[in-house]
Amino acid sequence: MEYLKQTNYLFLKKGPATSWTWIVWGAFSALAWGPFYLWGVLVWTWGALITGIYHSKTLKEALIIGWMWGFGWHAASVFWIGESLWVDSLRFAWFWPFCVTGIPAVFSCYFGIMSGILWWGKRRFWSSPRAFGIMWCVLYSLMEYLKGVLFTGFPWNLTAYIWSQSLWIAQSASLLSSYGLGLITLGVLSWPGRFFLKCSTERSWWKGVIFMALGLAGVSSWSLFRLYNIHIYFHSKKGIRLVQPNIPQNEKQDSRKISINWNTLTRLSDEKGNIPITHVIWPETAVPFFVPSYALERVIPLAKTRKEPTHLIAGVLIHDKKQSLNSIIQVTSQGERKLVYSKQHLVPFGEYLPFRSYLSMVLPKKLLDALSPGERDVDQEKENDASVDVLDAPACIMKICYEIIFPFSNRDQRAKWILNLTNDGWFGYSPGPFQHLASAQFRAIETGLPVLRAANTGISAVFDGMGRTLAILPLKRQGYIDTLLPAPVPSYRNWHGYVYAGMLFLLTCCALRYSLKKDEN
Repeated sequence: MEYLKQTNYLFLKKGPATSWTWIVWGAFSALAWGPFYLWGVLVWTWGALITGIYHSKTLKEALIIGWMWGFGWHAASVFWIGESLWVDSLRFAWFWPFCVTGIPAVFSCYFGIMSGILWWGKRRFWSSPRAFGIMWCVLYSLMEYLKGVLFTGFPWNLTAYIWSQSLWIAQSASLLSSYGLGLITLGVLSWPGRFFLKCSTERSWWKGVIFMALGLAGVSSWSLFRLYNIHIYFHSKKGIRLVQPNIPQNEKQDSRKISINWNTLTRLSDEKGNIPITHVIWPETAVPFFVPSYALERVIPLAKTRKEPTHLIAGVLIHDKKQSLNSIIQVTSQGERKLVYSKQHLVPFGEYLPFRSYLSMVLPKKLLDALSPGERDVDQEKENDASVDVLDAPACIMKICYEIIFPFSNRDQRAKWILNLTNDGWFGYSPGPFQHLASAQFRAIETGLPVLRAANTGISAVFDGMGRTLAILPLKRQGYIDTLLPAPVPSYRNWHGYVYAGMLFLLTCCALRYSLKKDEN
């Protein structure tokens, strides 16, 4: 890449850029997301990516730059997925190298394709640097959306989530959606890089910084107005307890520790709090044994262990001959038991085997069951944002584990809150639980509904409908949160899809206009 030798380039060292250069730039970008939230690094790493693609000599070179950058970002931001393989290391440790390299390699294809389309379009439609920079924002955002919906989707670490610790900007997702705020973020933080692309001078870079600061001020004005004018209200004085037992993953299903784990859960549930507790909530698969669907009475009501009448909502693994269901059971203080929800959006390869019906034609059933038990297939994935009735409490939307990472419109107006049960004990003390928490926070901001999150090893939290953290239990700490149920706040969630599509359309029109203007000149 000779152009790097010919210019005083601010983002890369002088000299030819190797594949490792782009991987390192991508890896540095991971610092912008949880638990670090150093979003300023994206000014340099995105600038490097834009300039690298623009100056690529061939389509192949652009594809490689995009793929390598994406590989570095994914490898540094989701490496923690491999931690789950060490829980049962005798069976799965051999797969660790394939996991920490294979997953980034697959998802980086989105970045490679985006870069290829961007380079191809530069030769035909958006040849000017200004138009190219705008289309980079559009295609990056569109790539992020497609990654979140294609092949069951994986909308992890959306661009908007870099503002998780900056509610003065994050609140804009209530109007724009997470994808819309991500598109605005791409445009604002890439301003220095795009200005440099146009003029290639240090002065132009600082001019871009000024525009970036003005852009952040403009985005934050809506957030600050909303945060200042909408206050926290609660449904009633009845309390909800979120239990965080902090049971190590390798001990959760250990038959020798069933009684110990059960006693831990009931002890935390029974401790006296500062407010009257009417509902106790346990995390995902908290019940420390498999429960057949015909024997729900094995889950003992808390009325038998707790001094005051209390309803229990708990994660439970329902196990039948053909399948295992990651579910939520409601046990009333009178002892009535009812399955109220089963996980719909399952983890590919972890909870079901994609395209199982086709693989069964060539592979033996024992091998398929060893890879992933159960008979569920990809075509059985369902979207279920309908509300669930909770005894003596407003209806809610229930989400188990990573279901909370998927943005949803929630057109069911009956729902007044969101309940998220999860178990991040698989991933130890890694960035994973912090990033997962950011997704839950943004579901609150998008929908205007409070989110109550109970996690086995953390991070348990309560967010109001503005995404403000009302209570939190740190990672790897045993305890509970006693809280009142916050009331929902006004939301524009039903318009999010139209707003995002309109933003993409307008920016694309602007880019084409700049290209036509250059051709006329």
